[in-house]
Amino acid sequence: MKKEVLAFWAVSLGIALGLCATLYPYAAVPAATLSRARTPLPVEAMADLDLGEAYGTVSVSDLVDYYLANPPASRSAAAQDEAPHGFGGC
Repeated sequence: MKKEVLAFWAVSLGIALGLCATLYPYAAVPAATLSRARTPLPVEAMADLDLGEAYGTVSVSDLVDYYLANPPASRSAAAQDEAPHGFGGC
C-alpha cells in the first residue's frame, strides 16, 4: 500500500511540475513589458481617460489637479466605529 501511495505522489508531482514548466512561457511577462511597467511616465505623456457620457474625456493632469484641490473628506472616529465590519476579511 505504501508503495502505491509513493508512486501516485511521485507521478502526480511529476505531472504538476511538467505542466508548470510547459505553461510558464505563456504566463510570464516579457522583459520589455516589465521594463516599461517599471519606468515612470510623466503625467503629460499619459493618454486621456474616457469617463463616460457624464464627464467625457478628461486628461490625467486635470484629474490630479481636481484631486489636489478637492481631497476626500477624512472620516471621523465615530463614523469609523459605525461602519459595518466584514467577517472573515470580506
